[in-house]
Amino acid sequence: MLTLTNQQARQALVRWQNLDGADGFRGLDGARAIMDRLGTIQFDPLNVAGRNPDLVLQARVRGYRPEHLRRLLYEERHLVDGYDKEMCIYTARDFPSFAPQRVLRAADGRRWLEGRGQGETFNMLEDILSIIRERGPSSLADIPIGESKDFGWGPRRPSGAAIEYLFASGRLCVADKAGTQRRFDLTERVLPRECLEPVERDDDAFADWYVKRRLSCVGLLWDRRGGAWQGYVVGDDKARKAALQRLSERGEIVPCRVEGSRAQFYALPEVVEALPEGGKRPACRFIAPLDNLMWDREMIQALFGFRYRWEVYTPVAKREYGYYVLPVLYGSRFVARFEPEPVNKALCLRVKTWWWEDGARVSGAMLSAVEAALNRFARFLDVPCAPENMDLIVKAAGTRA
Repeated sequence: MLTLTNQQARQALVRWQNLDGADGFRGLDGARAIMDRLGTIQFDPLNVAGRNPDLVLQARVRGYRPEHLRRLLYEERHLVDGYDKEMCIYTARDFPSFAPQRVLRAADGRRWLEGRGQGETFNMLEDILSIIRERGPSSLADIPIGESKDFGWGPRRPSGAAIEYLFASGRLCVADKAGTQRRFDLTERVLPRECLEPVERDDDAFADWYVKRRLSCVGLLWDRRGGAWQGYVVGDDKARKAALQRLSERGEIVPCRVEGSRAQFYALPEVVEALPEGGKRPACRFIAPLDNLMWDREMIQALFGFRYRWEVYTPVAKREYGYYVLPVLYGSRFVARFEPEPVNKALCLRVKTWWWEDGARVSGAMLSAVEAALNRFARFLDVPCAPENMDLIVKAAGTRA
């Protein structure tokens, strides 16, 4: 069995994710290329200094702009909004293969809606489809049918619940967005015909496809339940372990050990075959809270010695750091984290607080890389970079415990 050093495991993850920039991905073509490699990125609507999918792509693609993602989604239809790990954006070519997952999600959705007294939702599915067929792309607000009730989380009108159910089951697709407001249309009118061809797989074959695909989203994973294995089928220990065994026997994935860990790891062959030799100047990147690299935070802590918790939903008094904190990667180490001021209020990239990690050896080269990363990040946000940022960062290096 292949044994990797801890450093090799970290480098393999960084290399596969192109967080070292070695692939030279740029602009629209670069965004398309990294999405073809990773397959899925997670969506979240919060926008403090960019939304999660844009933050994921800006760290990997030089010159990335949010309009590139919009073009890939709603003009080229190279990508599609849909459920994978959570609400995600994934390659449209995989839409047919997700059919078994959509069946499971639809069944859960029906039980959930009936359990909270929204069973009438299912009496209006065909009516909703007819309305959208006639009107074209429509939002939840465009079809306000039924009495609005306060259910807490989730759609309040039966028509909204019906649209969400039809989306989860694959009969509706997101045709476009105005901000974060989705407009739905019939799937066959949104996706190219080649993205609708059914894929016939039995349960084992689907599990194999899904487990291997989820592994490609990260590059290297351990076989422990966690965020990276979240979701239908891959989250089932028995099904996942059986699929990992079959894939290993066929040589489609590589079982490996990482020095210092008792866990069983698996990697794609192309990940371990392309282990970087080192010697290059380390790059600095700001990582999204829901970045693919951060999906299994326990694994990241084990490999990188970096403990991270997204504290958006943590009460202020209980937060260790801040509301929306971004990890800072330098080479294959997490060296810091910072909280940006909301860009729409500051009208520039301003660092609110910067925390260096214990053990980070702050050098002139590292500070230069951080400054370059700040300028790159500001260009992505299309705002100026506050000149006092580096003073704050240097001061944090001198005052940390």
